Amino acid sequence: MNILVNDNTPQFQSWLTGVTKIVTDDMTQNFSRLPIPSVTATFGTRYVRVMRDNSAHAFIDRTNGDVLKPATWKAPAKHARGNIFDDKNGIGSMGPYGPAYLR
Repeated sequence: MNILVNDNTPQFQSWLTGVTKIVTDDMTQNFSRLPIPSVTATFGTRYVRVMRDNSAHAFIDRTNGDVLKPATWKAPAKHARGNIFDDKNGIGSMGPYGPAYLR
């Protein structure tokens, strides 16, 4: 099965909306005097880089929908933290600062 995640994929749109809500809720509840950061996505050939203002927030593997934690600005960590095609839409592993650590 060849999946290619793009900006029109409904699961990606739902995931991005959920992440934006998590970030917005955290900022309004805990840091009400600070501006709410923007969450944007940049599509590359293999990965989608999701940015919170000007820092890497998460990566999405375009071939299978895996949610990955950033290792650096340009590269994701090796192991998936969730998937946008699972029952929780990948939101279960997301926090206001990025994907959860592996336990």
